[in-house]
Amino acid sequence: MITSRTKKQLLAFVFITLVGVSYVGARYARLDKLVYDSSYQVKAHFADSGGIFAGAEVTYRGVKIGQVSKLELTRDGVDVVLSIDKSHKKIPADTIALVGNKSAVGEQYVELDPKTDSAPWLKDDSSIPTADTRIPISTTEFLTNTDRLVNSVPQGSLRTVVDELGTAFAGTGEDLGRIIDSSNEFIRAADQNFDVTTALIRDSNTVLRTQSDKGSAIRSFAQDLALFSGVVADNDVSLRALIDNGSATANELRTFLERNQVDLGSLINNLVTTGEVVVKHLDGIRQILVLYPYEVAAGYTVAAKTGDHYNARFGLILNQDPGICSKGYDPAERRTPFDRDQTKQKPMDEDAHCAESAKKTNARGAQNAPRAATGYRAPIATYDLSTGKTAWNDQASSDHVVYDGGAAELFGEDTWQSLLLQPTM
Repeated sequence: MITSRTKKQLLAFVFITLVGVSYVGARYARLDKLVYDSSYQVKAHFADSGGIFAGAEVTYRGVKIGQVSKLELTRDGVDVVLSIDKSHKKIPADTIALVGNKSAVGEQYVELDPKTDSAPWLKDDSSIPTADTRIPISTTEFLTNTDRLVNSVPQGSLRTVVDELGTAFAGTGEDLGRIIDSSNEFIRAADQNFDVTTALIRDSNTVLRTQSDKGSAIRSFAQDLALFSGVVADNDVSLRALIDNGSATANELRTFLERNQVDLGSLINNLVTTGEVVVKHLDGIRQILVLYPYEVAAGYTVAAKTGDHYNARFGLILNQDPGICSKGYDPAERRTPFDRDQTKQKPMDEDAHCAESAKKTNARGAQNAPRAATGYRAPIATYDLSTGKTAWNDQASSDHVVYDGGAAELFGEDTWQSLLLQPTM
């Protein structure tokens, strides 16, 4: 008779057995799909099976996400149905499915290698086209290519290479060992400085990109440098003469500066003031430089030599274009030259002038001359002969101007230097 204790033990054993069988069936035999399917199906179109089989693993970036449920033969190849767990939903649809070997034994699996990290994602009934599938090289093709490679090498040459390699490495075991040890040290140091090496490669990419962006400027610089080098080569004789004579020229210049350093200082100081005046009157100087060549050319037409005599030619053309300027003379009264009545004499109207713009009448006169810069006023000085004092801009000054001796006494025969070295007023 079975005791109650034995019954309890049998019931516990049956329960544990059922739990274990259920777990093993669900975990390895995938019997849980008979009750609840927690995966979605994706079909990959392969041109050839590549050795893949039903039940093979499906991985995504090295992580198992499902398995191959079945293979379907089609007219264009083989459709491999991938059963992917629903917990892996964000797998890009733009991905490559390739059949690989997990080991040298040749156990195949399907690896999903995404080409992007963004949507759309794979879902139930999605498909991967044949263009995005890869299979490993077949064993037959590998052996055929290896045989062709071996047969393409002449046996005599191969024997020579092997003999030479034997001669080259004979007795070098210790040296090869040191090379291998040093290589290990190098690899270990590179691994320890991996972050630094990565940063260096990243920064070098920035430098190379900058060089690529500046390619046109670098080519232009190289062309200009080549042109400069060509000019230097063409003037080699002149450059050699300049180098040979440069020392003597430098000595002459140094001697000149040492002898005239005081006078040159005064000259440069005065040229500063002269330059300021010239800058203020650039408009007038520009007009002189433009008109002076025309005046000189016209002078040759006025005075011409005929034989031993000079003739002066003068022509006058009267017209009313541009019109006569009358604005600015009102209320002036016309008086004929024949009116000699002294009782009618009037003082000269000094304010009368042509007030028309030069564009309308082409009037000449000081009012149309180029002016100095705005805000500039030339200094005005007056000299009193009785006191020997000068006054600047209507302000009295106690400065005495002495002319006794003057520049002649100071410079002697070089009196002309006073034009450059005397203080400007």
